[in-house]
Amino acid sequence: MLQFMNRLQTRIFAFFVLLLITVQAFSFWMAYYSYEKLEKQQLANRMAVAEKVFRSEFETRSYYLNVFAETAAKDFGLKEIFIDGDTKSFILALNNHRKRINANMAIAVSKEGKVISQLLLKKNNKGKLRPVKGPEQGQTFRYLLADNMANLSQLYELDGKVYQLRFAEITSGGSSVIGWIGFGYLIDSTLANDLQQQTGLSTGFSISGQQANIFAYSGLEIKQNVKNALSSFLTTGTENPDYLLWRQSLGKIQNNDLYAYMYVPRADVLQALQKQWWQQFWLVLLMLPLSMFVAFAISGSITRPIMRLIEQAKFIAQGDYDFKVKSSSTRELAQLAHELNEMQSAIVSREKKIVHQAFHDPLTNLSNRNELDRKAEEWLKNNEHVVVCLINIRRLTDVNLTLGHVVGDEVIKEVGNRLLSIEGTDLVCRLSGDEFAIVYRDFDLTHLQSEISKLQSQVSHSYCYHDLHLDLQITLGLSCSNNGKTLEDIIQQANTALQFAKSHKQDYQVYDKQIDQHSLERFQLVNALKFAIENDQLVLFYQPKLCLEFNKVKQVEALVRWQHPEKGMIPPDVFIPIAEKTGQMNSLTRWVLQEAINQYHIWKSQGLELSIAVNISAANLKDPDFCQWLLDTVEYNNMPVDALTLEITEDAVVEDIDSAIMQLKHWRDNGLKLSIDDFGTGYSSLGQLKELPVHEVKIDRSFVQHLMNNKEDQIIVKSTLELAHNLQLTVVAEGVEDKDTLIWLAEHKCEMAQGYYLSRPIPGLELTGWVLSSGFDYVKA
Repeated sequence: MLQFMNRLQTRIFAFFVLLLITVQAFSFWMAYYSYEKLEKQQLANRMAVAEKVFRSEFETRSYYLNVFAETAAKDFGLKEIFIDGDTKSFILALNNHRKRINANMAIAVSKEGKVISQLLLKKNNKGKLRPVKGPEQGQTFRYLLADNMANLSQLYELDGKVYQLRFAEITSGGSSVIGWIGFGYLIDSTLANDLQQQTGLSTGFSISGQQANIFAYSGLEIKQNVKNALSSFLTTGTENPDYLLWRQSLGKIQNNDLYAYMYVPRADVLQALQKQWWQQFWLVLLMLPLSMFVAFAISGSITRPIMRLIEQAKFIAQGDYDFKVKSSSTRELAQLAHELNEMQSAIVSREKKIVHQAFHDPLTNLSNRNELDRKAEEWLKNNEHVVVCLINIRRLTDVNLTLGHVVGDEVIKEVGNRLLSIEGTDLVCRLSGDEFAIVYRDFDLTHLQSEISKLQSQVSHSYCYHDLHLDLQITLGLSCSNNGKTLEDIIQQANTALQFAKSHKQDYQVYDKQIDQHSLERFQLVNALKFAIENDQLVLFYQPKLCLEFNKVKQVEALVRWQHPEKGMIPPDVFIPIAEKTGQMNSLTRWVLQEAINQYHIWKSQGLELSIAVNISAANLKDPDFCQWLLDTVEYNNMPVDALTLEITEDAVVEDIDSAIMQLKHWRDNGLKLSIDDFGTGYSSLGQLKELPVHEVKIDRSFVQHLMNNKEDQIIVKSTLELAHNLQLTVVAEGVEDKDTLIWLAEHKCEMAQGYYLSRPIPGLELTGWVLSSGFDYVKA
């Protein structure tokens, strides 16, 4: 059995079978996933279309009633009859107007609130619709139209029936109101049937309190199971898996909600889709055995000729390079036999060359990392003291960019030759493009300084290449086996020392744990930041902004802090760069926005109306879904859009100015207020400012902190204010740290100020007390 499974034909066949099953399973999964997605989309589209049709029909009725009521109210003849008080003539005239739109109700109310005339369209004994006098004619109308007509609900219940009713004022002598005229349509089964014909969904109306009272519906009757589903949905909003349900509150009648509803069995909507799904399922199932049969035939045709070459190839495997493989009858296998013979002649020479290349660098012919690992590991196993010195050639990138890689390669070879000529080294290696390694064993560390000096002097003298004189300089990083247990540890520590020397402009650095502490701490923060965002280790501080014109606190800026359980409060300049480099800025910004929105409602409940500014990064600017997410979040949390300001730095904008402008315009068009943060410190020109679709600019604190002592800063701030105002932009000044600066900014028409003179960033709970005790005015909720 094991031999059978190890045969090539069996494996090829098994591979084909596995591939086919995988492909078929993936196809089936994709089909099922598409079906599920299409099912949801079809249900959503069906209900969305029906909802639009219902809203259009209902709003059209309301609009039509309103327009006709206003038209009838302006009828001069009707006004004269109304004023004369001829009730019979007025009723005839009112009925004539009612017939024009086939209204089910017509009503006229005097200025004193008395119902002058009320006509209802009802069936007589012969089943024909005839206008009759309404029960409220001559009585006092139930609503005070003079005070509440603008707020009057368009729903009107009379004799157990519900009307859609609209009123218009009857005026005399210009604008003097002498009464009101109204027309209404019945909300009944006739309307429900019309809506069902247009939407394709069963439609009806219900007055819902503790229970649902369905008083009008399309069709002949509603089955009991449908009634149960509708009742639960209309009273509690509970969905039913068997039906696609929709409801819309049309208003209140006697403190109960009047709902319009539509429903359709889900099976009716998805019937065609399910039939298509089963057809596809059986097609996939039938293709599998046919594909397996073809796979078996292919595997046999591939392996039979190969078996004939196996015996001949055994001689080569045994090292008999003089044996010649015989040609086969097929072209491909004959070519294979020829190539096997060619391979024999090349194997011997290649074996030696491969061994050399495996342990040597092709450019310098020095040992490579493999040779370093092989020899150094052996020395460490023998408990020999090993010192690794990593060497980096400075400015080699500049040489490559300026003179070309050919010159750069010559520089690398020259440095390799110079290192190889140094006495006392046990191994010289080239590890990568501009990095070498020298290994010492049983090295006396008391001679370290003199050995480094010897290295520097040996390498760092001028190199002449085709009349070009290049000063070669190197940076060293050293580590010894006393500091690390394995060769990998020693090399990693030497690399840490090298990077430290490069970043601190040093010629060399010997590894020390202190220089590695920051990197370790940063690595720990990288891993901990995602957990901090998801587990509420972050907190928001808020710094108030003062409106200088009214001396009033209207806005605050949200500033994020990290309350680490072990390291304490971590400032944003430590973890924000980590979030940017690790792709976590979107998650961080969304957390800040949600927290700021929650704080907005807390302040509002305390009587404060404070808008909030939140910093946005370049990653958010590139995210096409960020704007819609923010708008949905603001709407869901019932917060005004203009209570938020998004602050974007210049650097984030100029990174891709055209794309940024397009995205910012999209944000602005959706009602978001935009601000350019740290204005004056980035790389954008003043000419680009006019293209940016923003509302305000924030002058960077570096121009404001020393404003009273620096004339140049005053000129810059004054020019920025003038430019911004000419572009119809407001200005916020950051870094206000004394009263004189605040006065100067107010005199020069700066709109808002922010800084330590007013307040440092403080938690949201403390800000309420600060606002109330600061002496500044504030916006009351």
